[in-house]
Amino acid sequence: MLLCTSRRAAGSRVPDCVRALGSQHTGTTFVCSNRCFSQTAALQESKTVPGVYVANIEGRQNSSPILLGLTDYFERHMSSVGFFQPVSGEAFPNSSSGLSRHIDLMRSAFKMKQDPSQQSGISAKEAAKLLSTGQTEELMDIIYNKYVEYRKQHDLVVIEGLSGREPGLGNVNDLDAKIAATLETPVLLVLDSQTEQGFSSATDLANAVLIGKQNYSHHNATLLGVVLNKVNPKEHSIISQQVKSKVHTPDFAFGGALPYNPLLTTVRLNEMKAALGSKLLYGQDDSLDAEVSDVLVASEGINELLNHLHSMDARPLVITSRDRTDVLWTLLTAHSNPVGPRVAGILLTSEGSGPTQLIDRMLASAYGKHGRLEGAAGAPVMTVDKPMYRVCQILGQIQASMLPSSNLKIDHAKEAFAKYVDVNSMAERLAAPKATRLTPKAFMHSITQKCQANPQHIVLPESGDKRVLTAATEIVRKGLASVTLLGDPEAVAQDADRLGLDLAGIKIVDHMKSLDKYVGILCEARKKKGLTEQQARDSLQDINVYGTLMVLAGDADGMVSGATSTTANTIRPALQVLKSKERPLVSSVFFMCLPDKVLVYGDCAVNVEPSAEELALIAVTSAETAAAFGVTPRVAMLSYSTGVSGAGPQVEKVKKAVETAKQLRPDLHLEGPIQYDAAVDPEIAKQKIKKHSEVAGQANVCIFPDLNTGNNTYKAVQQSTGAIAMGPVMQGLTKPVNDLSRGCTVADIINTVACTSVQALGLKSGSGS
Repeated sequence: MLLCTSRRAAGSRVPDCVRALGSQHTGTTFVCSNRCFSQTAALQESKTVPGVYVANIEGRQNSSPILLGLTDYFERHMSSVGFFQPVSGEAFPNSSSGLSRHIDLMRSAFKMKQDPSQQSGISAKEAAKLLSTGQTEELMDIIYNKYVEYRKQHDLVVIEGLSGREPGLGNVNDLDAKIAATLETPVLLVLDSQTEQGFSSATDLANAVLIGKQNYSHHNATLLGVVLNKVNPKEHSIISQQVKSKVHTPDFAFGGALPYNPLLTTVRLNEMKAALGSKLLYGQDDSLDAEVSDVLVASEGINELLNHLHSMDARPLVITSRDRTDVLWTLLTAHSNPVGPRVAGILLTSEGSGPTQLIDRMLASAYGKHGRLEGAAGAPVMTVDKPMYRVCQILGQIQASMLPSSNLKIDHAKEAFAKYVDVNSMAERLAAPKATRLTPKAFMHSITQKCQANPQHIVLPESGDKRVLTAATEIVRKGLASVTLLGDPEAVAQDADRLGLDLAGIKIVDHMKSLDKYVGILCEARKKKGLTEQQARDSLQDINVYGTLMVLAGDADGMVSGATSTTANTIRPALQVLKSKERPLVSSVFFMCLPDKVLVYGDCAVNVEPSAEELALIAVTSAETAAAFGVTPRVAMLSYSTGVSGAGPQVEKVKKAVETAKQLRPDLHLEGPIQYDAAVDPEIAKQKIKKHSEVAGQANVCIFPDLNTGNNTYKAVQQSTGAIAMGPVMQGLTKPVNDLSRGCTVADIINTVACTSVQALGLKSGSGS
């Protein structure tokens, strides 16, 4: 290994990232290996800090909530955030990918597409071999070179420190500190408050932090701060204050403390499936993300089993042998019955011959292609090629973990981090660039914050659809809106129970029993059409008409429908009673969430061939909608010609629309006619537009000249780039009503309700569409 002593020349420039991080290499004399030269060169070329190194002070691999939350935070501010392990950890039991647990988890949670082999420096086995032969510097070289190549693909990388599980790595704290110093990455320390002996005191926690801080500083690692994990929830506030008073300094931030969350320590059905290597026989994968509060071996008769289950205040995993088809049928029948006992799942062990072909066909038919049993959430049935005694042994040793499929645990971890950790207190220590444009993560985060700060009341008429029910419970749980469902309360409650959903906080209105409430309002709204009371009463039997009248009457702030209704049936009532007198034109926009930015496209769903005047209204209204959603509008009126380069009826229409729009809103940054490439690409804009422009190359609201162009363009962009198209979001109504696709997902419904809430807030404040 080449060693050299060098003296920095007077006035020589320290790389920005090194200076911003308070690098230890700021003295006049330093000793380094040849790796220092490549490090310095890489840092000089870099515009960002290399990454954030997350290290558990006690060498535990229990930091997944911090890893998830931190990555989620940075994804809201940067286009590309990576995840890297200097030394790869062990895989999940029976993992098909063979990837390290947390690489597998992070790739799934954040849809990371890069080659997973690039996300780790070296295997634990190879690292232990190098350490045992005294080749620590060679180990650092391998990790450093792999990391530098990986980091080139990202704005910032979250790095996970070592786990104490792998043998042969020695003192993982020392090794973590050496790696962090080598990679020139600031360290975020993590300390678990819960131990086998119980919760640690504030004094013990503070002492552990100070000792860890001293150890990392000894190895010349730069420190960001510390985050506590699994803090006693009953003493969360006082523990946080006391530890902060002892450890927080201008150069070392107390980032916050995550309270102990029992959900994250429960063993769920998918974790049992992974540990056993079992196979899902009947049911859906998403039904495996369920808590298992007990395990019951069904070795008794049917009557005794049902009585036993009925007396249990839990939903157990029931284990039985493959030949007990009587148990299987009984449990599935009971699970789908409103008064029957519920089970988390059923596991068939290897004893016996298993269901016959006839029974297998009957079960497969009962569940259907969507894995649902008789319209309800059928209890998942798994099979494992292990005897019952071995299954019980494995389940007795299983420990809670967070799998890529543990969606509820992942959501809770992200939410807890966002609530209890102040990353801003540490961010100024990072030389990371500020976001120059609105990323999809930042956009969604902004919408969520708006909704949670002032929840609106949204009516969801289609309570008979399980996607709507599931979305309603998530919306209320996350505090995005208050929700009213239309339907028979008893039937809705039974459906929710079959799906395992909690309807607490959700209002259910039987519209068929309260038609008269809105008869007069509907007659008044449509008096020009001569609507009679009987006609109004008949119309109100339609859930979309009734929901729209709730909005008109002020009993709801907005409506979202269309999961089972056609677009015409969803939108027609709103067009009849919620049109604006000032702006009678109703149009729509899509929020196009591209990988690194959000664009607004209008109108891609409603107006087929708008006139110049209508096109101007669409532009102005779309800009106002964009502003309501936190997008500072720069409006491009699109055409096949840029500026004065072309002519023709379509170009002239756009020119006239631009003039009219500027008269309506002279304060807007609005230009046209302009081609799409010149509107969104700064380099092409420089070639095509020579004068100064506030829009060219940086447009974020794109107005298409007709429906044919707009609809095809948004679909082409969506399919070609993988962009998420949120919409259509209707605009021009006095109160918001939005349509869903009949193929919508639960996430689509939640997003549309959030958009509707933001629209309602904007209309109330006078800044909406």
